[in-house]
Amino acid sequence: MINNLCNKRAYTYTGILAFLVFLFYGVTPGHTENLFVLKSSALQTLAPKFMEFNEELDETANEKELDRALWTPKLKTYQSFVTGYWVRFSIRNNTENRFIGLNHNWNKEKKLFVISAGQVTEYPYWKYRRDPPFDDGRFLSQYKIEIPPGETAIVYNFFRSKPFDRYYATVGGLDRVTIGSWENIRFREYFRVGSSIAFISVGLAFGLYFLFVFLVSGGTYLWLSLTLFVASAIALLTQARLINLPTWTMTSEINLCFYALLFIFLVQFFRKSLEVREKYRKTDIIFGLIIVFYIFTLGLNFYTGLYFPGDPHFDLIKYPPDNQGPGLIKLRFLVLPFLLCLIISIILSLMGWLKGSGSAKFIFISFMLPFLAIPITLITYVFYGFTWTTMLVGTTSSGFLFLFMFITFGFAVAQQINELRQLALLQQIQLTQAYQRFVPKQLLQNLKKDSILDVKLGDQVNMEMSIMFSDIRSFTTISEKMTPKENFGFVNSYLNKMGPIVRTNRGYIDKFMGDGIMAIFPESPSDAVGAAIKMQHELNELNKSDVYNKNPISIGIGINTGMMMLGTIGEDDRMEGSVISDAVNLAARLEELTKVYKAKILISEDTATNLKIGSFSTRLVDVVAVKGRAEAVRVFEVLDGELHDIYTGKIITKPIFSKAFDLYQAQKIEEAFKLFSECKAKNPTDGAVDYYIQYCEQLIEKGWNSETWDGVNRRTIK
Repeated sequence: MINNLCNKRAYTYTGILAFLVFLFYGVTPGHTENLFVLKSSALQTLAPKFMEFNEELDETANEKELDRALWTPKLKTYQSFVTGYWVRFSIRNNTENRFIGLNHNWNKEKKLFVISAGQVTEYPYWKYRRDPPFDDGRFLSQYKIEIPPGETAIVYNFFRSKPFDRYYATVGGLDRVTIGSWENIRFREYFRVGSSIAFISVGLAFGLYFLFVFLVSGGTYLWLSLTLFVASAIALLTQARLINLPTWTMTSEINLCFYALLFIFLVQFFRKSLEVREKYRKTDIIFGLIIVFYIFTLGLNFYTGLYFPGDPHFDLIKYPPDNQGPGLIKLRFLVLPFLLCLIISIILSLMGWLKGSGSAKFIFISFMLPFLAIPITLITYVFYGFTWTTMLVGTTSSGFLFLFMFITFGFAVAQQINELRQLALLQQIQLTQAYQRFVPKQLLQNLKKDSILDVKLGDQVNMEMSIMFSDIRSFTTISEKMTPKENFGFVNSYLNKMGPIVRTNRGYIDKFMGDGIMAIFPESPSDAVGAAIKMQHELNELNKSDVYNKNPISIGIGINTGMMMLGTIGEDDRMEGSVISDAVNLAARLEELTKVYKAKILISEDTATNLKIGSFSTRLVDVVAVKGRAEAVRVFEVLDGELHDIYTGKIITKPIFSKAFDLYQAQKIEEAFKLFSECKAKNPTDGAVDYYIQYCEQLIEKGWNSETWDGVNRRTIK
């Protein structure tokens, strides 16, 4: 009996407790009939059936007032969007995520109460342009709320969007709430903001690029540049909340001003790039009228935008949302004329492409790129339905395809300019080819000029080069035996053999100086030395011919390497390319020194140290003081240009010669004389050895000042 009584009482108490729990969570005024069950982390849109609304209380209401308030299944008026309203709904978290994110369409201000497991959590009120865009647990007006897995929560959510644009009050509805894991909510916002920043950055970058190209080359690049600037400004306005732009910038009228300006630049670009005025005069009238219409709408919307600029004149209570907004001309009216221009432009570009125009091909492709957003959005819709993912993919793809359209436009304009320049370029090429007989093409390349027509007086470039001087020995004596005609024939036959050698070694002849050559090698000293060796070998073969065997000639070559200023000198009516540098003078002095040492090729230390290791045989022949230089110059002889027997002799005696020269430098003249004499005995044809034997004999006979001795030759160069 007692046990049965206890059991009955237990059942009774349990039933009462269950009833009270049911009463508290099930039939209190703060409970909605429909419970939204969150089953995954994916973002979902709450249908209106899950929500109830209260338009009487403001953001100062507490949870008790909200619990006692009267709730309606629908908003009574759009004005609630302006003054603010409360919405409540119940959520059961059947996911593993503890933190849920909430997002409401178009709201600019927000406050939250979340009741879960008997605990009330208040999320502070956020006001646009007063509070920072980011906070702990908040991204703009997207809030991070806590609902433990398996728990049910009642959410009281206050929304307000004042100040904002009346037109957007009815776009997407006021009762659209997106819910999902906080990570997904935050990712969506990051992606949306990041996409906008990327679009703005790329748009501004290409806008500046096209503007620069326009300033350099002109053409239609200006319209591309202006269009990209305006498109970037439109994208910037979408981030008004993030950067706290003034309220007047957020009105649809100001937005439409930017769109009208965008379409003006686009239509103007269509006209210019397709040459509508020149080729299709009647069609151009249509384009002109559309531009006039856009200018009119620009002025009208700007006026109405200033008429409702913001506080205190932007009175949304007096002018409640009505699906239209205060402006007369809306976006749909702006798009229709542009679509007409676009269709006409597509037809014209296709016609031009079929006729073989490369620029028209790129323009046609550019026009078709934005339409790719349609299949991309449809494919996304098939997999995800009408969700934020579909909307985000659609808007993002449209924006970037729109941007790629302009980039492709750049190719079109470039192709058009190329086509226009092809004929002129062909003429320039022909003219340049004719001038190349007088002006080397390498000079144009070094000056970074495409044509001789581009060269101006004073054009110059500073660069490291090797310079070569060559001269025929005793040519005056030879020429005295010839008539003028024979002289020219003799010299030209010689130069016809030497010139190609210079060019094949990546050099070019700067000047013909009678029987001499001044050549420049911009790339490598090895090119200059290699050319000098081949010139000596070619001369040996030339001397065997019928023309030269009666008058065999020899040449001396001097080469130096250093920084030189290459450019044009003269006057406006007569100019020539030349190099100016102390390095040029030294090369000329080295050519003169070949007479002293009876050498074929002499090079400076700067040239010798920059040669490829092991590619040439060289020896140090002297240290020389050159007029105009403070420091003495080490002079090296290139042995490879000699005849075989002479070359072999100099190679065999090179160690003895080098030791003798070191002794000479150290003032051990008698010891040096003995070694130079030994070189003479082994190689009687060595001109440098003859020079040092004679000079050592003079020093031994007359003596020298040992205190001032430095081993520098100051006698042979003036």
